[in-house]
Amino acid sequence: MPIPSTNSVLLKRTIYNSVNAIETDKWNSVLEERNVYLSIDYLKSLEKGMKDEMKLFFAISCNDKDEPVLISTFQMVKFIDKRRKFAEHLCKLSYHIKKKLEDIFTVNVLVCGNVFSDGENGFIWSDRLCSEAAFNEVDAVIKQLKKEEELKEKVSITLFKEFGPSKVIGSDQLNKHSYRDFMIDVNMVLQIHESWNSLDDYLKSMKTKFRTRANAVFKKAKDLEIRVLSSDNILEEKERIRELFGNVLAKSDFSYGTMTPETLAYFRENLPNNFELRGFYLDGLMVGFNTSFLNNGSLEANFVGLDYDYNKEYNVYQRILYDYVEQALSHGVKDLQLGRTSELIKSSIGAMPTNMKLYVKHRKSVSNLLLKHVIQSISPSEFELRKPFKANFTN
Repeated sequence: MPIPSTNSVLLKRTIYNSVNAIETDKWNSVLEERNVYLSIDYLKSLEKGMKDEMKLFFAISCNDKDEPVLISTFQMVKFIDKRRKFAEHLCKLSYHIKKKLEDIFTVNVLVCGNVFSDGENGFIWSDRLCSEAAFNEVDAVIKQLKKEEELKEKVSITLFKEFGPSKVIGSDQLNKHSYRDFMIDVNMVLQIHESWNSLDDYLKSMKTKFRTRANAVFKKAKDLEIRVLSSDNILEEKERIRELFGNVLAKSDFSYGTMTPETLAYFRENLPNNFELRGFYLDGLMVGFNTSFLNNGSLEANFVGLDYDYNKEYNVYQRILYDYVEQALSHGVKDLQLGRTSELIKSSIGAMPTNMKLYVKHRKSVSNLLLKHVIQSISPSEFELRKPFKANFTN
């Protein structure tokens, strides 16, 4: 059921604690099919599949004419820092301050955004609202949301994730609301050149060294069979998918919760034109998989699963990356967004780094001050940027 509205000077808002309660017509009038991660079908799939992992909230904000002008989504998740990277900072502090910071890094986090995708996927507004008013309104929604019984005193940190260069000017409005900004690992993006009509065109644009490496990947991976899985296929392979995804997650620095195979099946069932899960098989055994979403003219890589026992011999991961390129070319998209991590190998296929900025705030003012020292120690990973394309090729 909708949570009763609260009026402000310019806007009134309604918060929903279930996607089924959303007034769909109002929601879609703002969305206008601009972001698949904010679509009702996506949110229903996510809520149904992740019910044991996270709690979702939604809001519609209207102007004084009762016209919807902004929609927003929120995820309450448990954040775990598995690295304990900040131990060196903690040991310099008194016990009480150290304990506060330790608590920060295994905490409940309210996220405006999507922990399972990169980019500005937390809220969107209509042209009836300026960006400054939009960011102010989302902050007002969060303040109201935190008063609800389900969240009261349960959320330690609020996080806005994450904004690329085109949105940073507007997002800096959050600094006025005591949020602290910091940069994370870059999003690796391959711009799809207009001359690439096939994978062969793409490979021909590479320098000889990189094209030779690409051909070597295809040669080593020639025994891999690639299958597009239906929702039923995903459920049939759910234990293997869980295992392969777990192999990759075990190497990650942070945990926001684990995407379930059931959710992936719901995505395939409810968004068949936007979502694919492709399995990489060797003699009938899935040794890797990738997932992708078509979103507003981009192909976005989301999840990868690997069996590392086969990865080196068959170049499974690199074959997965080239498969993403093939998908992007077949769909005729403007770019391929490969996400964070493995920046070096992604740059070797032509992806370039895009800076991403997050905003964070602790609910307690003292802890929020301490948080400043922690986020100052966070910086994007350094890597050597490869440039695989010929000098006379402009990408």
